[in-house]
Amino acid sequence: MPLRDHALLCSPIVEYLRAGSRPAWKIEDELALQFKLTAAERDQVYPKSGCPVWRNDVAFALKRLRQEGKIGCEGKRRAPDGGLRGVYFLKTGTE
Repeated sequence: MPLRDHALLCSPIVEYLRAGSRPAWKIEDELALQFKLTAAERDQVYPKSGCPVWRNDVAFALKRLRQEGKIGCEGKRRAPDGGLRGVYFLKTGTE
């Protein structure tokens, strides 16, 4: 997996959220296209946890942006592959 620096994902996430709120899985898909990830790279999982590496990378970038106050989470939706995942939006300074 070529991308491990979560900070590289932050700016593209902010740009993608300028058009409106997006669920985590849509953010993952959009960034995978931008960074030209292959299906094999997206399919990689951590051996011990089984968590997808790409999902984890994007989640860490989202967490960082939330901690910095740049984005917010408006709740959770059922993801296409199961479970509940966050829906994120760009903060404008009035939230």
